[in-house]
Amino acid sequence: MGQLEFQAIVLAAGKGTRLLEILEGKPKCLLPVGPYPMIWYPLQLLQRHGFTDVLVIVQELEKQEIQHRLDKLQLKLKLDYFSVPKDVECGTADSLRLVSDKIKSDVVVVSCDSLMEINLYPFLSKFRELDASIELLLMENGKDQDVVLPGPKLKIKAEKDLIGYDKTSGRVVFMASSSDLEETVKLSSEILNEYPDLTISSSLLDAHIYIMKKWVVEYLLTIGMISTVKEELLPHIIEKQLLQAPALPINDGTSKYVRKTKMDSIFKFATYTEMDTKINKASVFNKEENLTLHPIRCYAHFVDPAAFGLRVNNVRSFLSCNMQIFEVFAALTGLTDRELVSKTSSIKSTQITKCAVGDMSTISEKTSLNLNVIANGCTVEPKTRINNSVLMDGVKVEENVVIENCIVGEKAVIKTGSVLKNCLIGPHFNVAANTQKESVYLSNADGFMTVV
Repeated sequence: MGQLEFQAIVLAAGKGTRLLEILEGKPKCLLPVGPYPMIWYPLQLLQRHGFTDVLVIVQELEKQEIQHRLDKLQLKLKLDYFSVPKDVECGTADSLRLVSDKIKSDVVVVSCDSLMEINLYPFLSKFRELDASIELLLMENGKDQDVVLPGPKLKIKAEKDLIGYDKTSGRVVFMASSSDLEETVKLSSEILNEYPDLTISSSLLDAHIYIMKKWVVEYLLTIGMISTVKEELLPHIIEKQLLQAPALPINDGTSKYVRKTKMDSIFKFATYTEMDTKINKASVFNKEENLTLHPIRCYAHFVDPAAFGLRVNNVRSFLSCNMQIFEVFAALTGLTDRELVSKTSSIKSTQITKCAVGDMSTISEKTSLNLNVIANGCTVEPKTRINNSVLMDGVKVEENVVIENCIVGEKAVIKTGSVLKNCLIGPHFNVAANTQKESVYLSNADGFMTVV
């Protein structure tokens, strides 16, 4: 099972609205996780599972920069880029709509910010065995709560999904964001009667990795009001499972089970397949019961709770992922920890533990570094101490500097004698000599820090 059966699409056209304070114009998918850009991880996942061609959807203005960066990483994938025109508001479902003419088979859709320790083969096999319309990957919530968030102390409401699924079959029958709901969840008697083993969970998150039948994208073309996959398309398709479906074909020479009711337009796309007929024929259940078999079927695949999985879509998850990368890199990529330090960098320090270092960075002697990600082209001068921090591309740290639990934006300069603790430093910002700051956001950008 592989490339001939499924097409792979990576969604990388998002603007990273909850990462603005560290992005400031940089493509979200190129944010560093360890020494690699974030998008490298889902691409590497697809490569390890036999995919050879991947369609990557990007913003038109970012295409050249993304392509240039990925070309350097020597992936064995053939990457076909599709550019979203500038000034076009483009949600995840809009992206699929834009490339619909390129989709020739069922699709595996992965967000560029989904970093998952997962074997895709059981996920793909389950989709085929159940003849699912959509299968989504669910992971445990709260795996990014292990860090102290740098910057001003803000009250941040954790993102939560409410997902209703049948424990026995894994069928997903309800899905919503908790922010979209009132204090109580109202479920129809039809759902409760149909799925007596129903579980409603607020501790699971949609991992933004989906498998979809080709017809789902074709149907998407007819419903222009849907812009996003998670918030709109999934709940829409899940709800359609409750519609009365046209009767399953029965070869008994009668029209006993033909229904005369008006058909919803989705059934022009979601038709009974040959697999449905085989399941029906082989079923040990009474034929009257089996007429409830529905051509729209949405299922969940659950990530092992012990496995690593994060969506890097806000500052907290960005820092958390980088602080965990040393423990999970091998499981996440199949590579060794040696790949966390670039051979093109110059490291003279003898006091460096658990650090990832990108290309062409220089770390001087007489420096102490522990649990850091230092991206490409950084310079760290002597007599500095850096702990639990992320330095993005081109950062310069001068002598006698202390940095604790900070994120330092691209090409920022930390001048001599500065002490920074729990700070967010925006891209291109110059921290003046001998600055002492704690829990602040320092940036050249106008406006206030967004809630992440």
